[in-house]
Amino acid sequence: MSRKLRIETDKAPPSHGYRSNAVTAEGFVFTAGHIGAPMAPSGQQAEPAATLEEQVDLCMRHMEQLALAGGAPKDRFVEVAAFPVPNAFARQDVIRQRIASFLGYTPLLVHMQPINDVAMHAFLEIDGVALSDPDMSLEQAAEILRPFGQGEGLVRSGPFLFLNRMIASGANLAEQTHNLLNDAARRLEEAGSALLNLLKMTVYISEYDIYPQFNEETRRQFANFDPPARSVLIAPLMTSGSALRIDMIALPGEAIGK
Repeated sequence: MSRKLRIETDKAPPSHGYRSNAVTAEGFVFTAGHIGAPMAPSGQQAEPAATLEEQVDLCMRHMEQLALAGGAPKDRFVEVAAFPVPNAFARQDVIRQRIASFLGYTPLLVHMQPINDVAMHAFLEIDGVALSDPDMSLEQAAEILRPFGQGEGLVRSGPFLFLNRMIASGANLAEQTHNLLNDAARRLEEAGSALLNLLKMTVYISEYDIYPQFNEETRRQFANFDPPARSVLIAPLMTSGSALRIDMIALPGEAIGK
C-alpha cells in the first residue's frame, strides 16, 4: 500500500485554512476545491474572474497543476465535482461544456451540486480526482470512487474507506465539528484506520459567517499530521438541519500518513 502524500505547488493558489491543496495515495490524486480566481504576482489569490466561463477555466487550470504535481497528467481525470451557486447552477450546461473543453474529454464522473455560497463569493468551486497509476484504467477508478457521498456511514471501495453524510449534534459549528470528527475517528478506528489517514473531505456548512469555527476546530484536530484535501461549501440544504455535514475518504490503517 502507498502512503498518503501531501501535494503543494507554487503553480496553484496556496492552501487557505487547515487543508492540503492535494493529496495522493494508491495512484489517485485528490485535489482540494478551488474557485475561479487567478494568482496575483505575490502568489496569493486575486479576486474571482468576472464571468462564469473564466472562473471554470481558472478552477480547471488550478486542478491541472495540482494533478501534475501529484504525477497525474491532464488526460487522467476520473472525476470532477462542481459546486455552483444558484445563478451559476442555472447554467450548468455551460459549466459541463467548459470542463470538457478544458480537458479535451468528459470525465467518467461529473458531479454538479448546487450550493448557496463559496469562498470569496465566487460563482462556484470545483475539485477533482485524477489517476497517477498508469496501470489502472479510468473505468476501474470510476467504479472505486462511485460510492463517495452516496448512502450513509462507512463504505469500503477498492483501497479506500468512505464515510458518507457524517453529521453530529452540538450547540454551534465548533461543537458539531468536534463531535463529528471524534465520531469519524471512532468509526475509522473500528475499521482499522485513523483520522491521520484522511485523504479528502467534502464539507457542507449551513452559514458563511460561522466558517471560522470549523477552521479553528480542524486546526486543533489535524495539528499533528498533514490535513486532507477539502472543499468547503455553504449549503444549508445539504446539512439536514445541522450546521455541518462532511463526506470523507480515508486510507485503511496499513497505509499511514504523516
